[in-house]
Amino acid sequence: MAIALKRLFLERYPWLIAVLLFLIALAAGIHANHYRIDTMLTHRSDPWGYYQYLAATLGTHEWLELPWAHTLENGNHLCMFTIGVAYLMAPFFYATAGIAAMLGQPVTGYSASFYYGQFIGSAFYLAAGGHLLFHALRRRFPVRVAIVVPLILFGASNLYFYTVMEPGMSHVYSFFLFAWMHYLTVRMLERPSADRLFALFICAGLLVLVRQLNAVALLFPLLYGSPIREALELRWNWLKRYPKATVAGVAGAALLITPQLIYWKAVTGSLLVFTYGKKDESFNWTDPHLLDVLVSHQNGWWVYTPIMLITTAILLYGAARKIMGMRLLLVVLALTWYTYASWWSWWLGGGFGHRGFIELYALLSIPLAIGMQHVMRQRILVKVLCIGVLAVLIVLNIRMTYLYHWPWEGPEWTWEKLLVVWRTALIG
Repeated sequence: MAIALKRLFLERYPWLIAVLLFLIALAAGIHANHYRIDTMLTHRSDPWGYYQYLAATLGTHEWLELPWAHTLENGNHLCMFTIGVAYLMAPFFYATAGIAAMLGQPVTGYSASFYYGQFIGSAFYLAAGGHLLFHALRRRFPVRVAIVVPLILFGASNLYFYTVMEPGMSHVYSFFLFAWMHYLTVRMLERPSADRLFALFICAGLLVLVRQLNAVALLFPLLYGSPIREALELRWNWLKRYPKATVAGVAGAALLITPQLIYWKAVTGSLLVFTYGKKDESFNWTDPHLLDVLVSHQNGWWVYTPIMLITTAILLYGAARKIMGMRLLLVVLALTWYTYASWWSWWLGGGFGHRGFIELYALLSIPLAIGMQHVMRQRILVKVLCIGVLAVLIVLNIRMTYLYHWPWEGPEWTWEKLLVVWRTALIG
């Protein structure tokens, strides 16, 4: 009886966590953005770049003259952003379009209903990502750890900011895709199946369409769980064992990418385009800002998200001790770090903390879970101390989220001003 009740509890509890994450994100997002609700979808920044593809399908914009885009010499307007986020937004967008039509509102993508559709979408992907992450982690860690880690990632990192304050940015959508990839990889290692292999191909296609740098993370499903040679042999066996799923997966991923290629061809005349190159924005591979990305007062990752300093320390320890997957994760993190550090705008402009690592949190959940498992084995005094530190980090993160006032960057932003924000966040 006790075993049956425990099993029932474990089956239902993750859904309660997902519902909790959804409700918190939805309520906090609507409350935090109520003052700009009428302009949120048309603010001239990245979210509009992702969103305008959807409005164009309703005839609101011309495809060659999207409003938030770079004007080319041929007169066409090239959107800097790929369509991956629009794909993920689409179910909520078109459901909202139906509701707007029933309410008699203009079906343009910008009437009142569409604002709330975006809040619902971002909250859903946060909750779905947290749920998938739980199921991925519980295969390797105690259930308590698998429950706590997604909550920590939301409350103690800038994932909170980019779900609640900026629901139109790509990061919560990427977080969901990384969590899905994590889950599918673990389940394929545990119990391979054709549908999971197909889903991995679709997930990979969406990951690259959201942000091309996400391709680095595909090393995870390719190599996780075994030494390199064994891992590659195992993946090859998957392809041979499920040929129909392999062909369907490759075709599905190609089908997802095709509209992007058609758009680029129509606008520029080329199928493959480095969009930022059209604005003379590029990488400086020989002079990366490696330390600045981590510890600068201008969006330094560890400075604004200190829980990731702890997580990185655990990752380094795990890599040195050859704990499964830690060296692979270290390679993925290092490649991502070096790439962002080489970008001309290494701080990624106008944001709260270094947002380029947010999607990686779904993979860095593994070293964080290792740390939480270790804490749970300690004496009560150590547990209390660690819980206290964690509580401070959560309070600091959420308080700073609501104190944020653009721009925390540039020559006007200094360590002294950041210290004032910290003091206000912790003391009031």
